[in-house]
Amino acid sequence: MKLYNSLGQKYQYLELKENSIKIYLCGPTVQSPPHLGHGKSVVSFDVLIRYLRSLNQKVTYVRNITDIEDKIIDKALEESIGFEEISKRNSLIFKKTYADLNCLQPDFEPEATKYISEILNLIDLLFDKGYAYHSPSGVYFSVNKYSRYMELSNRKLDDTVSGERINLEEDKESKEDFALWKASKEGEPYWESKWGNGRPGWHIECSAMVASILGTEIDIHCGGNDLIFPHHENEIAQSQAGYDVETFSNFWLHNGMLQLAGKKMAKSTGHVKPLLEYIDIYGGEVIRFFYLRSHYRSPQEFSEELLKESRTTLNRIKYFVGNNIAEEIDHDLIEKFNLIMNDDLNTPKAIALIFNIIKDTKRSDKDSIVIQNTIGKIMSVLGFDLNDQYNDFEKINLKDLEDEFNLEGKTNLEIIQSLINKREEYRNSNDYKMSDEMRDRLLEFDIELEDNTEQTDWFWRNS
Repeated sequence: MKLYNSLGQKYQYLELKENSIKIYLCGPTVQSPPHLGHGKSVVSFDVLIRYLRSLNQKVTYVRNITDIEDKIIDKALEESIGFEEISKRNSLIFKKTYADLNCLQPDFEPEATKYISEILNLIDLLFDKGYAYHSPSGVYFSVNKYSRYMELSNRKLDDTVSGERINLEEDKESKEDFALWKASKEGEPYWESKWGNGRPGWHIECSAMVASILGTEIDIHCGGNDLIFPHHENEIAQSQAGYDVETFSNFWLHNGMLQLAGKKMAKSTGHVKPLLEYIDIYGGEVIRFFYLRSHYRSPQEFSEELLKESRTTLNRIKYFVGNNIAEEIDHDLIEKFNLIMNDDLNTPKAIALIFNIIKDTKRSDKDSIVIQNTIGKIMSVLGFDLNDQYNDFEKINLKDLEDEFNLEGKTNLEIIQSLINKREEYRNSNDYKMSDEMRDRLLEFDIELEDNTEQTDWFWRNS
């Protein structure tokens, strides 16, 4: 399996092994509810976990929650409530949206505030090894003491610019040094330490949680490419320096950003689209499918038109598969899918493979059941439970339509397709009144039609 490793900026082969592959995903900082960009990251790496497990590879998957950070404190002060309330409220929303997107539960989901003692222990190690120093505003990591600093981003110290989370306190020895422990200010939450009351810096949290759960050396570390510098760069420095290891993580995988009108979605600028809103409108499976139509490393432009296209395409796949639960599969098709996924998780190419197979296969073909079943299994690896959704759809009562149009004994799918064909006859004869009436009758059952240049597609609003 070949993955693009941001550490070294090259493709490398990930070897499957008998013991568990250790994977850590930088989870959300929960000062506010998730936007669509958060969904892209978690879905991208959910596919990685699912695919590895489909190959019978054991995986230990950790996704953290940053529940203490400057922005959370600012939000709590703004609302005159405790930071814990902000964190808990938004953590629950994140968890709900991840479930709506059909993302797997991680094996561990640590919260930073539960690991304060482990964070302080790591800071102690950095002091003992000469990498940390104390000043009135907190404890800092001295980047000049660590010769391998910037090995991930390949920047030069002279070229660094202050990111939104880089502390510019005047009592630092160097402007590039980053906070390990921040001295508390009046009215802010704090924990006691030998360096005074304070709270952890952003970067130290992940290093301590990784080491506590997975160990000081892991296989894959994931996150958005906006985290490469400074967050992941600083994680590497403090982990390798503090725990005295050569390589903190063998692979660093980074997803591209979701864009709105060509600009990155970001909470800091307010240039965002709320994830919950679009899940409510289109459903989590459509949002998930939208993400997977773009390669996880590529920037992806968001628009409602692209969401509608995703819904249409997913419906074609969903209702081709139907409720087939046969055991027989097409091993050649599975092999083609695996070869595509082994090339850096190329989900757009995998979806194109599925769609081409569907176009070349008629449900009347003798081998169609095997193909339907195989595509269902492939879609399951990508995180879609199509059989369950189909069965839910088949339970809706279209008896009135069945009687009205003499379609007794047909499945819901066959009834709808028959009515679409009948509507097309009306349109071809310019009888738009009857055509519109046909559309309206289907709408009564939450079945909406979408006309495009090739054909008329439909979707069930409750799916």
